[in-house]
Amino acid sequence: MKPLITLAALFLLVACAAAEEPKKTPTAAAELQRFQGTWQVESWEEGGEALAAADLKTRGVFFGANVFVFRRDEKVHRAGTLQLDPGKSPGTANLSVREGEGKDDVMLGIYSLEGDTLKLCFDPKGQNRPADFKPEAKAGCFLVTLKKPRPAVAEVVDIVGKFRSEQIDAMTGKKIVTEVTLEKRGDGYIMTYRLDDKLLFVGTAIRKGDQLSVGWVSAGQFGVSVYKIEAGPKLVGEFTILGGIGVTGKETLTPWKKLD
Repeated sequence: MKPLITLAALFLLVACAAAEEPKKTPTAAAELQRFQGTWQVESWEEGGEALAAADLKTRGVFFGANVFVFRRDEKVHRAGTLQLDPGKSPGTANLSVREGEGKDDVMLGIYSLEGDTLKLCFDPKGQNRPADFKPEAKAGCFLVTLKKPRPAVAEVVDIVGKFRSEQIDAMTGKKIVTEVTLEKRGDGYIMTYRLDDKLLFVGTAIRKGDQLSVGWVSAGQFGVSVYKIEAGPKLVGEFTILGGIGVTGKETLTPWKKLD
């Protein structure tokens, strides 16, 4: 009976160790992907004073690549570049202002990103970085809560990542295999095609639900591609060259796996 008790205790220890395994810290690049797009302002405090609901409606926040834009009354109030460090606790954000109020200042801040809610707390003067999300009023910090709006059509499948592209040339029937990186860029996406580290195509895409539409350029040629997004993720589509004879080719994107 004693060995059974020992074995049960061992299983319990293994289970506890697995449960307590530390959460992997995302890279700055991966974290920046989660920032991308237009955000709705849920609340905004300046020096401990909350703005009225009417004022919130006049404000907007956008992140595209490593650029941030704060808008007021449909005009740019502050814009610049964003640098994140998710390895700190809480994660830190440096906002270098290039245009608008506080130009050439670096606003030191912290952030929390959970699901579709983003919290930013920063010193607009760039003197001190807040220690937490409850700064004293005299510190003069801004505390902003943002919400990512839901798309009009549900976007269930996450398509950010690296893919294996298989294209079938409609004229020759030849199969071409390339590596594709699909990244969020603001409210859209950017697609980069490579073959043996050689850049082949670059495209900009817009997503609506389970459809992705892309305009791309390669060696002086311009084209369009349209994909149906499926679970996996898997993208099944067709492409054609703008100004060409109108022939279309077929393409399938699946999660990247290098095959010999």
